[in-house]
Amino acid sequence: MVETTGLNNRVYQMLSQKSSKVAVDILGMRLSTNYKNKFTEIMITETEAFGRQKTDSMSLVNMFNRKFPESLPKGPPHILVLKSYGENKSLYLLTSKKGSCEAVLIRSGVVLLGKSYVESRRKVKMKTSNVTGPGNITKGLGLDLVNDGEDLFSGTLNLATRIHPVDRAIATQRKNAKSKDKNLWRYSLVQK
Repeated sequence: MVETTGLNNRVYQMLSQKSSKVAVDILGMRLSTNYKNKFTEIMITETEAFGRQKTDSMSLVNMFNRKFPESLPKGPPHILVLKSYGENKSLYLLTSKKGSCEAVLIRSGVVLLGKSYVESRRKVKMKTSNVTGPGNITKGLGLDLVNDGEDLFSGTLNLATRIHPVDRAIATQRKNAKSKDKNLWRYSLVQK
C-alpha cells in the first residue's frame, strides 16, 4: 500500500481503479510540471485506456510482448514515458494495481499556464491553447524518458483536481484499434 494523505490519497484511490474508469475520471484534471523553473499546466481533454493482457488485445503488455518497460508493472501512482513515433514520447498514468500493467495514455489537453514554455519546448508558435497528440503533450510538459517510472507524488509531474465539473465525455474506439476490438476506450472531453 502506498502511503498517502489528503488530496494525494484521493488521487491514488482514483488511479487504483480499472484503466477504462480512470480514463474518464481524469478528464478535466490538470497536469503540471515545474521543469527548469518553468511552470506549465494543462487540462486533460482526451485519454485512451489500456487494460490487462488477458482482457485487452491492445494492452501494453501485448504490444511489447516479452520486452516491456520495467516501469510498466509498478502501478499507481507511477507514470510511464515511452518512445512512440520517431523521436516522440508518450505519457501514461499507471492504473489499477501493481503488476496489472493497466495504463491511461494522455492524448490531448489545453494549456492553462506557461503557454510560452510549451511553445519553446515544442519549437512552434501555437494558434490556440490546444495541445494535441501524445508526443506534443510530453514535449510541452518537458517530460522525457528520464521521467519514466516517476512517482506522481514526488516526481516531476503533478496531477491535480478539476477546475470545473466535467459535463460529459465522448467514448470512441482507440487509435489503430482492430475491427474485433469492441472497447470504446478513447475518451474526449466535450467542451462548451
